[in-house]
Amino acid sequence: MEDLLEITFLSSLENDGFEILTLDKLLGKYDLESHYMTKPHRIKFYNILYFTNGEDYHYIDFEKYPVKKGSLIFLNKNQIHNFSKTANYEGYIILFTEKFLNRNLINIQKVFYNILSKPYVLNNCFQEFETIFKQLLDEYEDKNNLFKEKLFVLLFNYLILKSEKLLSNKLIDNQNEKYLTIFEEFTNLLQENYQISRNVNFYAQKLNISSKHLNSLCRKFLNISAKNTIDNYTILEIKRELISNLPIKEIAYKFGFIETTNFVKYFKKQTNISPSKFKEQFGI
Repeated sequence: MEDLLEITFLSSLENDGFEILTLDKLLGKYDLESHYMTKPHRIKFYNILYFTNGEDYHYIDFEKYPVKKGSLIFLNKNQIHNFSKTANYEGYIILFTEKFLNRNLINIQKVFYNILSKPYVLNNCFQEFETIFKQLLDEYEDKNNLFKEKLFVLLFNYLILKSEKLLSNKLIDNQNEKYLTIFEEFTNLLQENYQISRNVNFYAQKLNISSKHLNSLCRKFLNISAKNTIDNYTILEIKRELISNLPIKEIAYKFGFIETTNFVKYFKKQTNISPSKFKEQFGI
């Protein structure tokens, strides 16, 4: 198999940092049996998908998510995803960069794009959301609009606020800003050090807190232990590596395993499947 395809933001649109188009325009002209979008690929920017019709599936980080009319999906940068080969749906996709968010002082990472959380999939987002996406597309396609980005940002923020409102019953109680800040520091540390250490004490010491405190934070925000949090993220990153053509031995070394057999045991303990069997599932 070829190396895992990584999709970057279109260089011609880099200055804008955002794009919106219909799913029909994105997918309609391609043979989906062979096109890269129906194969696992890594995106280097953020996506929001909204489905206005149809019933099918979308695949995110090796899990199958059912989608239907009114489904709304937030995809993080660096996630691996792919469309269904049947693509039996209609809707919209928004693509945007971190620069776009920063330039417009939009902070949605805390809510929808925490690397330790599963992708947010909201259902039953009906008529009002369809209207918002249509307005976003209309503003984006108006070539003579001198205020395109300002209007787009206002509508985009409205979309995020409406989505947060729907999420309010699922979101964590973030009243204690101090705990949230520490948890975000842990998230950043894990993203930087998962190949170096899977030890709870390692992260607790860097945060200047006890292992018990870190464990309680993970249970508060993710409902799992600190050890499970570290292992879950490490396994996800290993899976992302396994669908490339990099040999298992090299992946094992990359994740700090001197002996490949220990790497295989670790992966199998967490997933109940060997790395080679996992690769076979994707025809690798």
